[in-house]
Amino acid sequence: MPLTSRPREWALYQPLVGSSMLELGNKKTGDKAYKPFFESLGYRHVSVDWNGRDGALKLDLRKPIDLGTFDMVTNIGTTEHVSEQAPVWRNICEAMHVGSVLISTTPIEGHWWWHGEWYPTEQFYRALADLNGLEIERLYVEFDYPHKMIFARMIRREARPFTMPDGLMYRNRIRPRNAH
Repeated sequence: MPLTSRPREWALYQPLVGSSMLELGNKKTGDKAYKPFFESLGYRHVSVDWNGRDGALKLDLRKPIDLGTFDMVTNIGTTEHVSEQAPVWRNICEAMHVGSVLISTTPIEGHWWWHGEWYPTEQFYRALADLNGLEIERLYVEFDYPHKMIFARMIRREARPFTMPDGLMYRNRIRPRNAH
C-alpha cells in the first residue's frame, strides 16, 4: 500500500466512498503510485497530470477537463503547482456530484517556499465550501508533517455553479520549481 508512510493522509481518505476516483496529479510515495493501489480496491481511478506519467492522462488543469463526475476527488499536493487557480478549482468542483468527497492537502505559505506557486488558506477552504455547496467534514493544520500543511475533507451536499473564493490564497513570489 503506497500510503503506509503517510498515516495522517490515509486517515483523511477514511472512510472511502463509492467506486470512482479522480486524482489530480500522479501521486506517488517513493516508487509506488496511488493509481494501482486504488484500482486494486475496485475503484475506477483516473489520474490527471500535465506530465502524463504513471498512467495519468496528460491534461492541463488550467483548462476545462470533462471526465464526468466521481465519488472521490483528490488533490494531494497538486493545485499549488498550477499557475491559474480558478480553473483548477473549477475542475475539482465540476468533477463532484452530490455525495462526492474531496480530499485535499496543500502546503501553508512560508513553510514550502521552494515548492509551488499558490498556498490556499483555511479561510479559502471555508469559502470554497460555502460558495459551492460543500460541507467540511474535516479541516485542520498539521504542524509536524514535516512542514505545515492544510488537510481538508469535504462532501458535496448541494449542486451549485462554481464560484471561486477571492483573495484567500498566498502567492509565492519566488519562482518555485515544478510550477506550470
